[in-house]
Amino acid sequence: MHVEHLLRLDRLDLALLWGERTLLGQEISGVTATDLEDPARFLQPGEIVLSGLVWWSPDGGRDKTDRFVSALRAAGAVALLAGEETHGEVPGELVETCRRHRIALLAVPAHTSFRAITEAVYLRQWGELSRRPTDHYALPENVRGELGRELERGASAADLLDRAFAHLGTPPCYLLTGSGRTVARTAAAPELPARQAAKRAVRRCGSRPTPPSSTPGISICRTRDRRHRAFCRR
Repeated sequence: MHVEHLLRLDRLDLALLWGERTLLGQEISGVTATDLEDPARFLQPGEIVLSGLVWWSPDGGRDKTDRFVSALRAAGAVALLAGEETHGEVPGELVETCRRHRIALLAVPAHTSFRAITEAVYLRQWGELSRRPTDHYALPENVRGELGRELERGASAADLLDRAFAHLGTPPCYLLTGSGRTVARTAAAPELPARQAAKRAVRRCGSRPTPPSSTPGISICRTRDRRHRAFCRR
């Protein structure tokens, strides 16, 4: 997914305040929301940054604005999505600073939530990964990295499942054995009888895991162990 794709999503109602064509064509690797004055240590290259601009004030001085945008530039962020709710609009000072540092700047209206933007990015990324001609499906790079670190810390299967779907609002998801026994489930997922789970998994998958379905019900995710099925309710 590229920065310009966000502008084409009518449901988000984003507005471009500044950004050259080459900047809008940059690929998005992930999303970080922050209102720290210096967020550099929490950012990864290729991310878009969501900010409600709580850190900004009319009497804060240009140094504060420059420090924030410089941190984005140094970290390799591809765009800043600034919320209009706190100040009623995106300050002109921020627009000028983003132009100077060559950071694409998009305005987020008060009626658009940061969660909606985050979901739009990760759903698009997962959809693109699902269409790749490969024998297995992958999570976005930043999510896989986070899961790897959690594994090293000894996280449980339930914790890993929660983290894998956290960027989508942690929908009801399950990790099942081929017989339908629940290995792990997210906090939002109700108990699912093994017999019912096995029937539904077989109905959706057949003899092997399949890509996420667009029909309501259950979506199947691939795992290394083909006896297991991870799926979520849509």
